[in-house]
Amino acid sequence: MKALLKILIPVIGGLVLSNPAFSQNSVPHEMLGSAQADNYDSVRLSHARHKLLPPGYEKETLEALSHFPELKNVTIRFKIKKSFSTLKTRPGFFSALMPKGHRSYIIVISNKTIQKLMPLMFSHLSYEARVGVIGHELSHVVDLSGKSTWQCFKVLVGHLSASYLDHFEYNTDMICIRHGLGKDLEAWSSYIRNTMHTAFWRGSDYVNKNNAGHERYMNPSTIEKNIGATRQAGNSNAHNN
Repeated sequence: MKALLKILIPVIGGLVLSNPAFSQNSVPHEMLGSAQADNYDSVRLSHARHKLLPPGYEKETLEALSHFPELKNVTIRFKIKKSFSTLKTRPGFFSALMPKGHRSYIIVISNKTIQKLMPLMFSHLSYEARVGVIGHELSHVVDLSGKSTWQCFKVLVGHLSASYLDHFEYNTDMICIRHGLGKDLEAWSSYIRNTMHTAFWRGSDYVNKNNAGHERYMNPSTIEKNIGATRQAGNSNAHNN
């Protein structure tokens, strides 16, 4: 029961407001590259609409969002705060009970955690790795936003199973790769494994446990393989059309 409450409280009780005041966040020109700055208005309108962007990380967030056009009208609030997990995504307040197409989401970026995980803080990542990990979290939004309320509840219950989470996160990485962020995701994957001195990564909850053989989050070599397979499938489809 305690384990279930641990999942229910952050998911159902996440304090996200769908108030229009949080629907957009202006992006200073200096936060954008020169090419993006020239086209600032279209960038802001097409990718930042219904989004509250994380202060200081607007550029990489916009870059990741540009790969997910299906999320253009989805309300997403990025929040920087102390959290054990380095990044996490959850539906907004009461959103888990709403039908698909009417939900909002919050993506928490941790700025403080236990000492062992501090090297994995978002601020320590390269630009490319930041885009990759944001892409992973946005892939969660894509996945959840396409599910019915009942299917979302099944995902919630599934979080009680380690094997379910292995499949769930692996599939999320696949969504990210299919959205064209494979190289960015690989940068994040490589950084974690090099920094934590591990061949596999199963997430913050397993930082003090043996993760051998559990590829919950794709290893760099697996990402490379799937990038190639996705590219080949795209070329094949283009040829057939």
